[in-house]
Amino acid sequence: MRRLLSALCFFLAATVAGAEEAPGAGLDHAALRERSLAVLERQFGAFRDRTAELAAAAESHCDAGASRADVERAFRAAWLAWAPLDSYQFGPVERSAAALSVNFWPDKKNFVGRGLRALMAQPEDAQRLAGTVAEGSAAAQGFPALERLLYGDLPECPAIVGISAHLAMRADALYEDWFAADGWADVARAAGPENPVYLSQQEFTKTLFTALDFGLFRVSDQRLARPLGTWDRSFPTRAEAWRAGMTGDLIAAQLDGIALLLDEGFGPEIDDADRAHALQTIARAEELIERIGMPVDAAVKDPQPRLRVEAVQTAVRQLRAQLAEVIGPSLDVDTGFSPADGD
Repeated sequence: MRRLLSALCFFLAATVAGAEEAPGAGLDHAALRERSLAVLERQFGAFRDRTAELAAAAESHCDAGASRADVERAFRAAWLAWAPLDSYQFGPVERSAAALSVNFWPDKKNFVGRGLRALMAQPEDAQRLAGTVAEGSAAAQGFPALERLLYGDLPECPAIVGISAHLAMRADALYEDWFAADGWADVARAAGPENPVYLSQQEFTKTLFTALDFGLFRVSDQRLARPLGTWDRSFPTRAEAWRAGMTGDLIAAQLDGIALLLDEGFGPEIDDADRAHALQTIARAEELIERIGMPVDAAVKDPQPRLRVEAVQTAVRQLRAQLAEVIGPSLDVDTGFSPADGD
């Protein structure tokens, strides 16, 4: 994906130099909507498929002695599939509070630990049931709870069976709530004066644009800023997924999702040179992540690698500024209310 982004960026930059089409000319919000929904359907579908594989791997491990490594691989794949969806905290994700139950982070008061203790106080037969997990704390229903079980000092079985099954059910429900008949995709398609959510096609574009801005905020001001802290005091264990060593991978996966929506969803409605510039910035951020050379939680403690983490943060903030100053105006939209406004 990263090589593709880099190649695409240089190709676009070389072929569209000097384009002078006026911002906003020829906008087709309905076409943008359909392309964007196709991207979202692939992303929500991937999350549904990877969580189903995780649930099967957890059950095979706990009940049939299958390899723990298979569970860890499935766990990583499922969490990486969620990362692009973290940006879309509206519609079904917002209505079902899925962002909390799937990925309870940041966890400033150890709610994950408390929720796991309550779950593991249940009889073992109950721990393996998705229904038991659903009735408990949202903090013990998703990936951070599984990470504690797989990479901490708690016994993973049978609780990973129940949590993984609950995640698979939640992923399937999200896909259906979005793309089944009369789902959120159809709400977006029915935009107009009588629509209680989107009064125009442009409003759905604004929602998607706001989601991209929020995703970049999550990366720069939470996923990176929290462990970075200050030069005098960093906070390594505030890094998301530090136990599993996945912090950088999750950031890259979220940036990949943003790039996909920008390129394939917004694509033709954005000036080619502006799109190329934004994609180049994402490619540079991902290259900088690779150059850190160690897990983010370790890097923030060491002066030289820390500078590389800060360089990633700078690149992401530059991209956020590009969206606000160039991409948004070319689409005739700006950012609306997002979960970032509550922070």
